[in-house]
Amino acid sequence: MKKAIVALALIVLSVALFLTACTSPKSEFMSSFRNTVKNKQFTTLITLQPTAISGFEELNQLNPDALVASNITVKTSRDSERDLTYNTFGVHVGGVPTMDVTAHSFQNGSTGKIFVPVNDFFQTATPVTNLLDLATNSVFSKVLAENADLKDKQLDLLQTWQNVTNQVIDEKTVDEQADQLQAIEGKTAFLIYENLNKLDKSHYQTENGTIKLTLSKKELAELANAWLEEFRSNHDFISFYANVSGLKESQAKESWNATSSDLQETLKSLIQNKNIQLNTVMTLHPDADKGIKKLIMSVDYANQENHQKLKFDFTMELRDFEKIPESPNKSDIITKKELDTVMTDVIQAQRK
Repeated sequence: MKKAIVALALIVLSVALFLTACTSPKSEFMSSFRNTVKNKQFTTLITLQPTAISGFEELNQLNPDALVASNITVKTSRDSERDLTYNTFGVHVGGVPTMDVTAHSFQNGSTGKIFVPVNDFFQTATPVTNLLDLATNSVFSKVLAENADLKDKQLDLLQTWQNVTNQVIDEKTVDEQADQLQAIEGKTAFLIYENLNKLDKSHYQTENGTIKLTLSKKELAELANAWLEEFRSNHDFISFYANVSGLKESQAKESWNATSSDLQETLKSLIQNKNIQLNTVMTLHPDADKGIKKLIMSVDYANQENHQKLKFDFTMELRDFEKIPESPNKSDIITKKELDTVMTDVIQAQRK
């Protein structure tokens, strides 16, 4: 069952990467995507909203009504000419009490630097703070109280990761990985565009100014399988996978080939299993200027054999460009000495 979930996640992730990257209903649908990727400055809001969840043992301890009342959002402002990106991440957890977590990040693609405002930790809502204190024996609040002077500063994510893991990560490696990831996303976008463009026109329909594309279980599985086949030998992917996994490239290739084979067998079983239903409807709202105003990808998964059901909407909205904040100055960034002090405070608080 876990492999089936991984396969489903792979399908959705592949299509999602394409959606965020990039006269007949079919030609207008494809044209909208081509026009979207031409935007040099844009702001997108992505929302992942479950609408039905049941039958999963891993979620038995959770309130199903709270799950469908929860969502994840990512708002991204991107300036491709300056290679700057600003993200606002949001997690809303339904139920009683409700919980909301908001975080931000600023990324300079030309330097590979990613900054996170420390103030996000101080702005956590009371239910979230209480939960973190419960999980850390109040260490979370103690460390914040002892480092209030850092409230208006920025964390250098690379530097922080090096301090926590004691692993030296040079900026050259970060730049290489960023380039590799960009190449992977670009190849994924092209591959999915190419496969969607091969579909018969009957898959596309117009309805009240929108264009709908319906993909069956077989077509979704074939799309995921094409992705797996492409990245069995893609050098950028294998090199990135090796760096992230801490393996030599030859080992990474062997490992990924084994994983791909397992996932492809799972996809094959998914197609053949008549108890499993899976389909996706993509509803596109075209925009003359942006290419796409909104796109909703509705995924419907059901397994009659173990009574599992999963339905969710993946929504992407293109908004007017929201200005990206200025890059933090050197004086705004937490120094290594200050970071070491925080780490010492954490260790001491855990011992008490």
